Amino acid sequence: MKNKTYLGALAVVAAALLWSLDGIFLRPNLHTLPSTLVVFLEHLLGFIVLTPFLIMYAHEMKWISKKQWGAIFWVSLFGGALGTTFITKALFLTGFKDVSVVILLQKIQPIFAIILASIFLRERFPKRFYAYAVLAVIAGYFVAFKNPLQIMSLPATTFLTILFALLAAFSWGSSTVFGKYSLKNINHGLLAALRFGLTALLMLVPAIFFSQQAWLAIEARHWLILIIVVFTSGSTAIFLYYWGLKRIPASIATLCELAWPVSALLFDYFFNHNILSATQIIGAIVLVFVVYKSTALVKSHKITGTVIEGKNKGQEIGMRTANLLTARADKLPKGLYTCAVTWEGHSYQGLLYYGHNSLSGEDCLEAHILNFSGDIYGKNIEIKTDKYLRLPKKFKDTKDLMERTKKDLELIKKI
Repeated sequence: MKNKTYLGALAVVAAALLWSLDGIFLRPNLHTLPSTLVVFLEHLLGFIVLTPFLIMYAHEMKWISKKQWGAIFWVSLFGGALGTTFITKALFLTGFKDVSVVILLQKIQPIFAIILASIFLRERFPKRFYAYAVLAVIAGYFVAFKNPLQIMSLPATTFLTILFALLAAFSWGSSTVFGKYSLKNINHGLLAALRFGLTALLMLVPAIFFSQQAWLAIEARHWLILIIVVFTSGSTAIFLYYWGLKRIPASIATLCELAWPVSALLFDYFFNHNILSATQIIGAIVLVFVVYKSTALVKSHKITGTVIEGKNKGQEIGMRTANLLTARADKLPKGLYTCAVTWEGHSYQGLLYYGHNSLSGEDCLEAHILNFSGDIYGKNIEIKTDKYLRLPKKFKDTKDLMERTKKDLELIKKI
């Protein structure tokens, strides 16, 4: 679990690096073409490249539910068609002379993603995660500007530039969440192919009716740039991104995406010889640190120990638990987790809770093992956490606790 988490985060960071390459060196060469035409062509070419994955995993399409198709359509519309069009339009409006405002507004993307992940994916994290999310946004601001007070003296930008940048942030933040939902039971390559194919279809009409004269203006150099885009920031980056997203929560992925300003500044330094300011270097270090620490919060924790005699309070709410010494919960953030419990070679699904016990008034570390009724007092068990469900909560009485327990058990069926 730990290795998969870090590899997944690394893949998303790699995709972000390719996206920064796009914004600095590639897309500026296409600014003479309408944004709708650029978006259509890059997705059409990307779909052609990804078609082998569509053929290879076509059998998985029968596993896609109606809700997943809705999520895939959302990803294609907002993450592909609208999101790419919005950011391209915003960058074109600046003339690529001052993109700082656009970059700054992109820092709002994690806020959209985390809120939507909490609502639609029921992603929950320890309190520290939300502090890291805020810190990542702040660090991103310092990375974007050589002078942290630069925003006070920025040249006036048009309302449309700001609006398009904000819409792009929402579009990509939401597509991260619905992309994660779409990946539940299908291959990441298949999702990438479906996204590019549907986006090309969605952009076909705008490309034809709003870019009629521009088709004749496409030159050989434009085709070369588009092909480079496909094999870097286009289909290749999306393929890497979905490979990583399948292995980490959407909320973690959206923080990893903030690595692209760091890579953009590094490209700017090595190729354009623009020296980073002290605040940019500090911001970049903080951003990388935050991404690493937030990723570590979702790693699997392994707890082993002997089941001890508890106060038998769990029986009062019809939910027997195996109690362990709280000392075993070293570095485990307090809260409720889904988990796997192993005893004598057999593995069981369960819930692990570490935190304040409303019935005993003390901190506890206890696991409820599903579909198990044996006696394991004095026995050694192993627990591996899976998904973080919620923060610890205090309850007024036993009735409230029983209602919450029923909801917690229902969560397992939905995961």
